[in-house]
Amino acid sequence: MIRAFGMSCFYVILLFLLSGVTEVESKNPAQRVEKERSQARTVEVLRARFGSGPDHIGVHTPDEANPEGPMSFALSREGEIHILGQINSRIQVFKKGKKTTTIPIPAEESTDFKEIELTPENKIVLLGRSYVEGREKLVLYLLDLNGKVLNKIPLENRKLIPDSGMVLGIHVIKEGRLSGIWVELADVPSERTVRILPLDRKSIERISVPGKISFNGKSLLRAEKIGDTTVPLYRSEEYSLSKWEPERAVYFDRLIIHLLGLWDDQKERIYLGAILKDIFTKWLWINMKW
Repeated sequence: MIRAFGMSCFYVILLFLLSGVTEVESKNPAQRVEKERSQARTVEVLRARFGSGPDHIGVHTPDEANPEGPMSFALSREGEIHILGQINSRIQVFKKGKKTTTIPIPAEESTDFKEIELTPENKIVLLGRSYVEGREKLVLYLLDLNGKVLNKIPLENRKLIPDSGMVLGIHVIKEGRLSGIWVELADVPSERTVRILPLDRKSIERISVPGKISFNGKSLLRAEKIGDTTVPLYRSEEYSLSKWEPERAVYFDRLIIHLLGLWDDQKERIYLGAILKDIFTKWLWINMKW
């Protein structure tokens, strides 16, 4: 998560455990999980100044519009933080709090880069948005660590991605049979994910799956809102796109306005975000096994 405080400094803040009270259960009463309470805490991992200097992060502060700053960051296998500084048309790379490298990104007119990811080989994946004849176009850029463009892949596809406005972001699955560069889409009643390019490059056929791919690349995860306060969670069997394990249900204590997303980690912990009535945002860490 990237967050700015004031105009003099830029912070990268990681939220580890976030506040919330919930009950998680499956249809099997024997698998009921008791209520959990957790307190939010923040961990500062990086600080850098705004500006256009060699170690700075770019920001734009128009008088009559919202300020624009860094949109996304990604972590390399060596523990480096790659920050997408689209204002200055570059990626700033930090390690142990110090800037180590600057990588240029294409400064193409009318193209705005919104998200960054890294492949296991440390190739850089950027999501670019441009406007052609008044219409939004989305393109994936694949760069090397010197900023050289290796490939440009248009995302629009009448069958799988009919509208660029559906695209929520990009995600690289680094292992498993479903490894590849994926695009997350907003769909009804839940999210959908499309693989744009497998990492082994053996097939260029795009595939679409309901929900999103788990961290280990073995399963699908899906959440949807049922009624006003209930969110069923679904996980597929390993390496299956159609067989699902028994669902788990999360019950909120307030009206759900909007689901922000569903994530997991290498320990198979589940993270669910939602906007609730009278509460701006609520995040849940659900430490459970299916």
